[in-house]
Amino acid sequence: MPRADSATLNVQPRQRRDVYEGLAKLPAGRSVKDLLGDFEMPESELRETLRKLDQAGLVRRVKGTWWAIPLEPTNGDPRAEAVA
Repeated sequence: MPRADSATLNVQPRQRRDVYEGLAKLPAGRSVKDLLGDFEMPESELRETLRKLDQAGLVRRVKGTWWAIPLEPTNGDPRAEAVA
């Protein structure tokens, strides 16, 4: 399974980070319909956010279900020491 880089997430706008973090809490993933209940934004905006996260390699979609790709800490990331 591909892994995303935490630095990639850190440069995303707040809204995208929030959506990523919401998905990361749900290992089974969520559909757009389910996510609309979690985030207060129009469906078109949510879909665009998910597309941008997908382009950044942070989320994936399979058969209408989106899920977050687990992050790999970058060098200098304090979370890297906790994982090591």
